[in-house]
Formats: sequence, structure tokens, C-alpha cells
Amino acid sequence: MSKMSKLKILIFLIFFLFSTSFSFRTYNLELSTYSRDHFTRLTNLIGVEINSVDVPVHEFDNLSEFTQVTGAPFFICAFTTKEGVFIQSRYLLGSKFEDSLIHELIHYTIKSEYPVPGWFEEGLVCLVTGELENSSGISPMNNVEEFDILEAQNNWELTSYALGCVKKVKELLDEN
Repeated sequence: MSKMSKLKILIFLIFFLFSTSFSFRTYNLELSTYSRDHFTRLTNLIGVEINSVDVPVHEFDNLSEFTQVTGAPFFICAFTTKEGVFIQSRYLLGSKFEDSLIHELIHYTIKSEYPVPGWFEEGLVCLVTGELENSSGISPMNNVEEFDILEAQNNWELTSYALGCVKKVKELLDEN
């Protein structure tokens, strides 16, 4: 095999290795230091002093890496598991990045301190962020306790679910 052929193969292998590796950054944040205002709102809403926790954040460089590695559909900006927050790139999300990150930091904080049903957690997070206060045109989902969020087909369905969660949590908080 000639030197030129070996060089071409080497270049191809290097390109292949770099093009198939995933690049994401992992760093830690705490809700109380990243957004003291949201941390205070959460504490005031539940009426209990909670601990701020270190949250591992996994930020993916591009959409295809995010969907391939996490298995999440493209219309999900971010989500939270016990392993941390998984979020699309700040460059891709633009102005939605900070709001999405805060939303997920609140989820992780609640999960680590007070494990509650998913629908209650979602409603509480959306109340703290106020992100759905001006929503119109989408009806709140009924029976949110029975909805499997992993079966969501689009953002409209997720928004309907979140609105239903907020409605139900407000009703529960107003009873107390």
C-alpha cells in the first residue's frame, strides 16, 4: 500500500472518529445561585425551606446528538432525570435556553428534596416559573394523573398537559 493510500485511510479514520463522537458539556449548577428569585418562589409556594442541590447539567452541542444520546424527540428542549438535566445547546435554543434551564433546575431540586407525582411536580414548576400565565388557545388536559408524558406527540400536547397540571395544583393549594 502506498504512502498516499495510507494517508487517505488515516485521514478518513480521523474524520470518522470525530464525526461519530458525541460532544456535550457537563457542569454543575444550583438553583439558589443560578436564580435566587425562582428558588425563593419555590420555597414560598410550598411553605417549606428546602435545600439547594448541585445539579449536573448535560448540554449537547447540537440537536441530532441530543436526540440520539437521550432518545428524546426533537421538540423537547430539555428534561430531567435522577442523573441531572439534559438540555439542547444554548446556541440552538437561543433566548429559550435560560428559561428551559431554570425550569429543569426546579424539577431536579423538587425531585431530590420531595419526590412527588410527575403531574404535581410539573404543575408546581410551571407555577414557580409563571411560564404558562399568558397561554391561550390550548385547553388544559383533564386527568393529568393518567397521562404518560413519554407518549407526548408534540408541544401542543405537552402544553395542554402542563396547563392541566397547573390547574390541578392550584386547586389543591387553594384547598389548604
